[in-house]
Amino acid sequence: MSPIVRAVQRVRPAVVNIRGEKTLPTTEAAGSGVEGARRVNGMGTGVAIDPRGYILTNHHVIDGVKEIQVTLADGNRYMAKLVARDPETDLAIIKIDPPTPMPVIPIGRSDDLLPGETVIAVGNAYGYEHTVTRGIISALHRAVQVSEAQYYEDLIQTDASINPGNSGGPLLNEDGEMIGINVAVRAGAQGIGFAIPVNKALDVATRLLADYTQKTAWHGVKAADLPGAEAEGVRVEAVEEGSPAAQAGLKPGDRITAVGDEKVRRALDFYRTLLERKAGEQIPLVIQRGGQSQQLALNLASH
Repeated sequence: MSPIVRAVQRVRPAVVNIRGEKTLPTTEAAGSGVEGARRVNGMGTGVAIDPRGYILTNHHVIDGVKEIQVTLADGNRYMAKLVARDPETDLAIIKIDPPTPMPVIPIGRSDDLLPGETVIAVGNAYGYEHTVTRGIISALHRAVQVSEAQYYEDLIQTDASINPGNSGGPLLNEDGEMIGINVAVRAGAQGIGFAIPVNKALDVATRLLADYTQKTAWHGVKAADLPGAEAEGVRVEAVEEGSPAAQAGLKPGDRITAVGDEKVRRALDFYRTLLERKAGEQIPLVIQRGGQSQQLALNLASH
């Protein structure tokens, strides 16, 4: 039971394998001027970020896939739907409907990483489900042009084997916390793989869920993480004028510490609590203002 074994056991139930058939354009047929198309089996990996089946993965894993098939660590398979995506940062959120709550990936930090520290990758490498590889952080803040269409800034470089199918899966530290989302390999080079730092991935996931929840049940809150790993709650950055949040009495600078019975530690948690809520629902909030704890009622509305 080495630290790496414990790390893998900790995250395994929250890592999923993704498969799907997609159609790719081929080069123009010689002399005909007509583009053909070919069907290929795509594969990738994802991580559960909410017990109800919300999964974070790479956009390129699910882009163009009609039926997204997700396999859990226990072998059960589900069809997923696309919730939100951001092609520019190559991240997407998909949703399955598991019969019981899913374990959620433990989340670490990427702002304190050091070249040389041990990392572990888990993923669907070449279709071999839940493949584990390990290595070190080779470098930080790499800018990588993968194709004409895809450019990444500020990636983690690792020599842990990252193969096709690892995309969207977690890069872990020895504590079994996700510190990155594996994203790309350098074609023709061994021992050079890349991952999106987890802080950036969470920022994108938070923005995607914020936009998504505003459409499903209007709230009008722009929330942000508090500085410091031990900080509790999320900071209200802005309140939309005339919104349910404004009517509830929320103000910029307030700190939201709980939504209903659920404590919130980061902005992603806050927006997760609003998922699947409907207009007309009343949500109790616990906030801190001027050192005093208060309770407010947020009445969700239609936009």
